[in-house]
Amino acid sequence: MAKKIIQKVTICGYGLIGGCIALDLLASRAKIEIVAFDRKSVLDKIRKDRNHKVKVESNFSKAVTDADLIILAAPHKANETMLKKLSKNKNLTDCLIIDTGAVKNPITKLAKSLKFPKSVQFLPTHPMAGREQAGFENALPKLFKERAWYLSEDVELSFENLKKIEWLIKKVKAMRVHVSSSLHDELVSQISHLPQLISTLLGGQTNPELIPLAGPGLRSMLRLSGSPYKVWREIISENKIEIIKALLIYRNNLDDVVKKIKNDESLEEIFKDSSRSYRCL
Repeated sequence: MAKKIIQKVTICGYGLIGGCIALDLLASRAKIEIVAFDRKSVLDKIRKDRNHKVKVESNFSKAVTDADLIILAAPHKANETMLKKLSKNKNLTDCLIIDTGAVKNPITKLAKSLKFPKSVQFLPTHPMAGREQAGFENALPKLFKERAWYLSEDVELSFENLKKIEWLIKKVKAMRVHVSSSLHDELVSQISHLPQLISTLLGGQTNPELIPLAGPGLRSMLRLSGSPYKVWREIISENKIEIIKALLIYRNNLDDVVKKIKNDESLEEIFKDSSRSYRCL
């Protein structure tokens, strides 16, 4: 009997994204072993959680042994450290390694400098889904359903490893989007990183005492402002060139709005342009 494509999945960094992936795999009733690797404090919480029925392992080498798919879902620097360790692990065979980080250029460049064991490949990926709350406790099933999941075009996968990423995308019901790492970082600076910073700035200048008086408009605008800085610190640092470009375009548009309001000029065209984006929702 032929070996199944996936028998063991190891999730390294069992936070919000890792937890959401695990919930989808558990819900699919796939007959696979799911292993969570993280800090002891996180693993202790997982053991007590009824929804996350996964195996926990505090030893990195044991966690990844015999894994068919390894998902690096920790902060960027931690993912890079683990990727270096995996490249030196001679016991890995027939394994696909992916990450879920929000910036792709740095880890793509790192991977190109590493030499992985035969039949082991690394594919930079990024699911375009998340929540403003961190931690696996806030994980939800179906978070990735019909959401874009970026897969790097910079790597040509073997037939076996291609089947593994296709299997994962199918299980979480995401939408595959193939793009280069450099283009990915440019795109997400506009559609993800900029909205986060706009919401953060708005939250920072809004008087908290006025929030109870606000309607749904401000409340929806401030949703992202609850995102923790520890998550965004590395993202901003690693994609700062593209983020600054997006911010400068936004600043110029904001300056134009200020000028028009000051001169009693119409904002109708701006509202029309904005409504086109809204209709795409």
